Amino acid sequence: MAGQQRGIQTVELSGEILNLICRSKKSLSLSEIAETLGLAPGSAYKYLISLQRTGLLKRNESTLEFEAGALSLRLGIAKISHNEVVAQSRHLLTQIAEKHEVNVFTSLWSDLNGPTVVFYKEFAGFFNLGFRLGNKMALSTATGRLFAAYKSVQAEENLSLQKAFLPEREQFLDPAFQRDLADIRALGYSALIDTPTPGISSYAVPVFNSEGQINFAITAFAKTQHLSPEKIQQILVELKVAARDLQESSYA
Repeated sequence: MAGQQRGIQTVELSGEILNLICRSKKSLSLSEIAETLGLAPGSAYKYLISLQRTGLLKRNESTLEFEAGALSLRLGIAKISHNEVVAQSRHLLTQIAEKHEVNVFTSLWSDLNGPTVVFYKEFAGFFNLGFRLGNKMALSTATGRLFAAYKSVQAEENLSLQKAFLPEREQFLDPAFQRDLADIRALGYSALIDTPTPGISSYAVPVFNSEGQINFAITAFAKTQHLSPEKIQQILVELKVAARDLQESSYA
């Protein structure tokens, strides 16, 4: 038929399952997926197992619920990498990396994965940290704390924030930790020296969207011994200038 091409029904139904799971703010059970899509549980289960085998989905061994898998995350990162603002962050951060001989990266928030690295430029040397695209930045990192600081003041973000940092969620009950988050908001950046990795210091700056909410983060890190106070101040100034430029670009 003109203007209409035949597809593969099983692939299209797999796409519907993936779309449902990616739109959900929580993991979904087999029964929830089957009921929403009008499938028999047995049929839905076969699709879910195949999608799990490809890496597009993963299953929580404790709850037996399904969520986006590693391959879905990589596909998302590949898509994000073509975003105009992320592409501009690559250009701006590469300049900072080369000028100051530091490693830099851009991270974006994911409700399923938390702060996720979508760009990484290595210039200060490989530190054997297992650092790569798609990495989740834990609450113990400068980047993780930056997102926690700005998202914790938004009531509607509390659910995704707690889920993303589930193993570390008890830290939010610590008054000292809350004071640290308040300090980050007051300073406009997050910094950690010799932690969580001894000998490595990192500095993260937020990029906001048009509604004043944190959109993503840009971070620089290097060996502490190579970062003088003067160099740190200059890096922070340039990170903040880059963040402002990126914020203005996102408005356009």
